[in-house]
Amino acid sequence: MSRERPLMLIAVRCTVLAGVVLMAAVPAYVFVEPAWRGLVARLAVALVLGVTLLQLRRAVADRLAPGPASALDEARSRPGLPPVVPLRFQDLVHDVRTALRSRRHFDRVLWPRLCALASGPLARLAVRPGRGPSLARLRQVIAAIEKQP
Repeated sequence: MSRERPLMLIAVRCTVLAGVVLMAAVPAYVFVEPAWRGLVARLAVALVLGVTLLQLRRAVADRLAPGPASALDEARSRPGLPPVVPLRFQDLVHDVRTALRSRRHFDRVLWPRLCALASGPLARLAVRPGRGPSLARLRQVIAAIEKQP
């Protein structure tokens, strides 16, 4: 029944709320000083009106929600194309860039990977204080690994 006649249910609920608020506001209205009576009446009306508007907003939102999505909405929710460059390659590029800036990252991440690729022992690269090897030296090591049988 709530789907068929939401406005009637809202009207009934708000009428009941108005009655409850009226029963609470009348004694307060009678016992407060005349200067505060206008405030009590306004607060009671504001409470009923606020709750009514919130319920009407929810009814309108529920009424509009089940509609089919437009072509624009469907296009926004479709997954994008996969990246042109594979994610694994992007991760490797990130590792190399980080290894050039950080000696610790080079020693713990990139150097063990290079040693695993090599069939023989690799010559240890020159140490730069706090940084990884230069890009030119790294190219030489990779070229040496490629030349190994």
